[in-house]
Amino acid sequence: MNIEILNKLNLLKDKINYHNYRYHTKDDPEISDFEFDELCKQYDDIISSNPEFNFLERKTVGDEISKNFEKYYHHKPMVSLVNAFSFKDINDFIERTYKFLSLNKEFLLEYTCEPKIDGLSISLQYLNGNLLNAVTRGDGNVGEIVTENVKTISDIPHKLIGKYPQFIEIRGEIFMKKSHFEQLNKTQIENNSKIFANSRNAAAGSIRQKDVNITKQRKLNFFAFTIGKYTEDFKFETQVDLLKRFKEMGLITNEENYLARNINNIKEFYEKILSKRNDLDYEIDGLVYKVNSKTLQERLGNLARAPRWAIAHKLPAEIVETTLVNIETQVGRTGALTPVGKLKPIRVGGVLVSNVSLHNEDEILRKDIRIGDIIKIQRAGDVIPQVVGVVKEKRIKDSIVYCAPKHCPSCNSITFKPHGEAVRRCLSGINCPAQTVEKLKHFVSKNAFNIDGLGEKLIEILFNEDIIKDFADIFAVEKHKDKLEKIVGLGTLSVSNLLNSIESKRKITFEKLIYALGIRQVGETNSKLLALHYNTFENFRIEMVKAEDKTSKSFQALVSIDQIGESIAEDLVLYFNTNSNLIVFDKLLNCITIENIKRKSVVSPYTDKVIVLTGTLNSMSRSEAKQTLQNLGAKVSSTVSKKTDFLIIGDQPGSKAKKAKELNIPIVSEKEWVGIVQKFND
Repeated sequence: MNIEILNKLNLLKDKINYHNYRYHTKDDPEISDFEFDELCKQYDDIISSNPEFNFLERKTVGDEISKNFEKYYHHKPMVSLVNAFSFKDINDFIERTYKFLSLNKEFLLEYTCEPKIDGLSISLQYLNGNLLNAVTRGDGNVGEIVTENVKTISDIPHKLIGKYPQFIEIRGEIFMKKSHFEQLNKTQIENNSKIFANSRNAAAGSIRQKDVNITKQRKLNFFAFTIGKYTEDFKFETQVDLLKRFKEMGLITNEENYLARNINNIKEFYEKILSKRNDLDYEIDGLVYKVNSKTLQERLGNLARAPRWAIAHKLPAEIVETTLVNIETQVGRTGALTPVGKLKPIRVGGVLVSNVSLHNEDEILRKDIRIGDIIKIQRAGDVIPQVVGVVKEKRIKDSIVYCAPKHCPSCNSITFKPHGEAVRRCLSGINCPAQTVEKLKHFVSKNAFNIDGLGEKLIEILFNEDIIKDFADIFAVEKHKDKLEKIVGLGTLSVSNLLNSIESKRKITFEKLIYALGIRQVGETNSKLLALHYNTFENFRIEMVKAEDKTSKSFQALVSIDQIGESIAEDLVLYFNTNSNLIVFDKLLNCITIENIKRKSVVSPYTDKVIVLTGTLNSMSRSEAKQTLQNLGAKVSSTVSKKTDFLIIGDQPGSKAKKAKELNIPIVSEKEWVGIVQKFND
């Protein structure tokens, strides 16, 4: 089994699961739909190219259900759809359909086309015409019963009309119109309440309210478009037929639905919806094409988590024009100064935006972006939109050229932009309030100390109130319990939960601590590599102090660690040899317990050996070879030194082989090494 591919799949799956949780359970996504789709596509493409990993195919959609509502096991799973990003993908879908059904190309396949509403999927169960249950999609198999909340939506009848079956599950999408969404956020701002990122989150958040009166106050709508379980007294032959029956029973369907008889019809529908996308009073995140015939749908059946008879066609990122009102500068945790464009608010990609990242001063110069310009922006792979370009023919005479600040907007220190680098920085470190706040946010984040309840806004409030000024102050918040309730406005229960959460995080692993410190260029991967190499935190700290001397063995050992080059090493050494950092760090050490990394009890010829790789490997990639060695308990280094135990060589080895010979370091060929590994694994 290819370990590199497995690790890549596991990493992608963790990201997909996390963002599913943020989107479906929390109704608070951190990335755009486009970026999430890209993650899923990467994952699915890897499995398609490597059939031996088919057992890791994604089986579910959505995420686990909330604990606030009763569980319901769907009679028929609420599946997702396969995504298409181009007309080539649509053509492939049509080809697959003909091939699966063994149809002659002269056979006329019909497809229904409909806008893909960006809302909350719901299954409505009617017994003898009466609304029995309303259930969310959940993870596709188990949803939440939200019947009372759904009954507040005027589009959803409590009693069906006309001719209806004994039992039927009608499925569709609950959504919030754009106009109603803007009004809701306006009200939320006036009441100092949570602002919704987009109309989909607003709809989902409204349906999941414990208090049905809150749901009742929010204007929601519903379109019916498919069916779940139903009794034999309900008959229909096609998707068009089904939508007609829905209308006859008193349900609302989308008026934009269209019947296509070939790919050209589908393209016409695509262009039509794309041209009127901004005029629709609801958000869409694509189009859906379905085989019209019910009989053919049944023959085509389903894949693990999607039907073969339908596909979702994603729309391109929406590009809009707006005015760049001003350019402000934000200071990050490592001192990086990032220019942020302040926009005349405009809706793009389902979100009303007023900020856009301008990246750095070189990028502003390259695109010739000026204050007062009309700019084109899109919201594709980023939550904060990106600038596509400037509409120079609309440039005003008094547009203002951007000048990078020579002094930090937070602490007024002189800023510095190294030659050859794009980023300007404030070098004040923890003496800069903005950097300190960002470091504190990073310190409590999910992949660091992961302190639940201590979010970014609360960090800012506690910093401004002089309650938290450094890492250690977080663990002394209990002293300010009364102040928390009075100043911050937290309830007694919220304060109690926060204090319990902080108390439970006094123990942290060595590698997570390094990451939590927010040292420049030191992310999760590098933190783990450092922990694996130095074994204990005590040893690591001693070596960082010694490494201040670049000629020392300690510095050479640091830069020899695989993936830790000289630039990263310098940032590490600087951090642990800066007095202001050490004062803050030593104060923190009095509040926490560090768990040194637990190595797997692996006994192999390479356990605790320092290994260097050189040359081109034929049996596996360099990344897989490194991972294999680490799994066998080895320490992989990038440079040959007296501490190197083995050099593994592939084809066309370089200077490392020569140096190993000079130092009398054992050299192992790729073939020998692979043989040892196979023997050990057997």
